[in-house]
Amino acid sequence: MRRALTKGILFPSLGMALFFWLISPVLGKPLVIEKGVVQGDTIWEKEVVIRGDVEIARCATLTIMPGTVVKFVKIEANGPDNLYVEDKMQHFPRAELIIRGKILAQGTKDKMILFTSAEQSPHVADWGAINLLDSKNNILEYCEISYGHTSVHGHGGQVAVVNCYLHDNGVSIGHKTVKEFETKGTMTILYNRVTGNGGGVLCGKDSITMISHNQISDNNFFGIYGKNALSAYVRYNNIVHNGKGIILWITQGFRISENNIADNKKYNIALMEGQTWDLGVHHNWWGTTDEKKIKGLMWDRDEDETLGRIDFSGFAVSPIEGAGIPW
Repeated sequence: MRRALTKGILFPSLGMALFFWLISPVLGKPLVIEKGVVQGDTIWEKEVVIRGDVEIARCATLTIMPGTVVKFVKIEANGPDNLYVEDKMQHFPRAELIIRGKILAQGTKDKMILFTSAEQSPHVADWGAINLLDSKNNILEYCEISYGHTSVHGHGGQVAVVNCYLHDNGVSIGHKTVKEFETKGTMTILYNRVTGNGGGVLCGKDSITMISHNQISDNNFFGIYGKNALSAYVRYNNIVHNGKGIILWITQGFRISENNIADNKKYNIALMEGQTWDLGVHHNWWGTTDEKKIKGLMWDRDEDETLGRIDFSGFAVSPIEGAGIPW
């Protein structure tokens, strides 16, 4: 019989009855989980269908086995299947996997874990997010994640996202630090394909992010967005064919070097209103050695005198060897 183990139980929330099928009654049927809170350590495997917000409580660990398929039913936005309808700052309109404890979703190259929509004709934002709230030591490895709102999102969460494929999401990855939580928003984003989303990686308020050896491409609006971030180290990435490659707003601590940042549709890098600090982006490949063409795909003080200036001196004269996913 298929396994779905838990040491705890689920408790009612907001007066709504909740149901947790610990073991499928019929062999081969998916594990169906209704809105609720998981209070103990739990293992998911094979196929899991989520019908509403599911929260992993503080001190509990959710372990997801290689090859597991997790599908989110498209619920009514801000409806009875949400746990936190009134809290729109930290939660999404549709079903979330809320992590206050810990998630260990570690697939393998041959058996990736899939997080996706349960709809027959899926669309962007059919479900909300893997939403990390004041949560540490999380791992998403060898996962394919699609059709979410902001599919991996942290509010004071610490997570490593490694060897994952994120596509067809509103934003693939986003996080920030929030004052009510002790945990600072910290993400390591390594060896991922982030492609075909509305936005790639959003580094929000007071966040700390390491972004290295990723393929960040063909995202409609941006590849990387620094939005009042504390610091980020962006190295050895391919950031290409996005609406804008990198955009920054009120962010001082970005270190951007040894990347291939080229052929983005509007700008390779742009400073937004309020980004008054100068920015050094040395030893990146911009798709050409023609300084006029390089500058033509940047937006800074030369276009808006209220902005800082981008210094791209010392640029690479050929593509950065080893950037992107190295295999």
